[in-house]
Amino acid sequence: MSGPSALGDWRQAVIAKQWIVGLVGGLVLLGVVMRSEAEVMIWRSDHVKVSYEGIDESQAAAIGGVVEAARDAAIERYGVDLPDTITVSVTCNGRQRVRLFTDGHDRITLTLRRKQDLNRPSASGIFNLYGLCHEVGHIAMYRTLKERRWMSHAAAEGWAHYMGSHLVDMVYDKLGDDGWCDPYDYRVDGTKRLEAQWRMDGVRQPTVEGAELWHQLVGLIGDKQVPVLFKAWQETKVDPTDPGAALRKTLVGLYDDEKIAKWWNGAESRLVVVRPASAFAVRTAKKSEMLNRPVKVIHDDGKPAGKRSIAGSGHAVTFESPGADWYLTQVRVHGSRYGHPRPPAEDFRVTLCDADGKTIREFTYPYARFARGTPRWVVLPIEPTEVPNRFVVSVDFNPTGTRGVFVSHDAESDGPSSTGLPGRKFARFANGDWLINISLDQHKSADALKPAP
Repeated sequence: MSGPSALGDWRQAVIAKQWIVGLVGGLVLLGVVMRSEAEVMIWRSDHVKVSYEGIDESQAAAIGGVVEAARDAAIERYGVDLPDTITVSVTCNGRQRVRLFTDGHDRITLTLRRKQDLNRPSASGIFNLYGLCHEVGHIAMYRTLKERRWMSHAAAEGWAHYMGSHLVDMVYDKLGDDGWCDPYDYRVDGTKRLEAQWRMDGVRQPTVEGAELWHQLVGLIGDKQVPVLFKAWQETKVDPTDPGAALRKTLVGLYDDEKIAKWWNGAESRLVVVRPASAFAVRTAKKSEMLNRPVKVIHDDGKPAGKRSIAGSGHAVTFESPGADWYLTQVRVHGSRYGHPRPPAEDFRVTLCDADGKTIREFTYPYARFARGTPRWVVLPIEPTEVPNRFVVSVDFNPTGTRGVFVSHDAESDGPSSTGLPGRKFARFANGDWLINISLDQHKSADALKPAP
């Protein structure tokens, strides 16, 4: 949807309830869905659906209209892949804090304390309109560039800040002051603010720095090349211990330009996260080479007392081997998947790390291994891989608000469970022990007379 005539369409969007009960004046009316004491209402336009409770119809229409205009602008200018329908979920009550996030695919979630949180920033202190454009920027990247574990916070948030700021300007061109429920000239929240941040003296925030780097690159390759580059990087096989080498090769292969190569040389250290490899050498064996006398190593009590999904982090447990020549052969995780009934066509990762959190070896498994509903034990076979005396097993689902796995934990908090990701410092998990345990086995060539170190 684009152009002035299209804007009239979303202003006529249906405020509806949630099951079909009839037709009135040619408009489909949908029935009542109750959550707690509030009624969930629906606002629709050509490409946006807003489900909301606790705010006014005019506020829901403003939210939907901004997302609609931002979606159209992003497609028109950058040619990015955005969903046919973006769903925005808005809840408002005094029991929650203000949050705005996306699943990176087709959903945006906004939680508010009160209706006044949607007032202009000078009154509320909250940049809602910019925030919605920021999340559209995330979706524009994440739908294409799904495998981005190499990407720093400055790279991911910097991109959304850069694109979101430009989308604010383009939304204003489409909707004007009246595009927001508390009308104001929100161009002050767009590239004007971004460029002012770039001119500031002193140490800049990583997000601002990242946005400037993306601005420089897009200036070199052109707006419409953004999805081309994201697709190429998605198809690039990246070594987590040196991701920059492969990413650079793809970039300069697409654009044989000395200026772009020079840009990468200056940007790589700020946009790319390196996960150092362990000095412990990778040694694997065939299953038939094992003694087939597995030993289970368990720190949890087997009694689920809670469950967690941790965005931007993972679940880790530290173990010790009984001695030398022991191999990891199996990992067991107690949990359940949440989100859409059909599992995402993505993998999660189990990483064997040394005691310092450096990667020894990484294993991938399809999300479909975990079912929705009641948590259960999921067994993950491992190609026998030798472990050091002390090591960490990390499980990373790369979750979002609408896609992930709840991992169970017990009520005892005295075990070696932690949160974090390989290559970064693990933090102790104080709420219990993850229900993650392992099996070890010895190689047939192990010397039974060799003393344990």
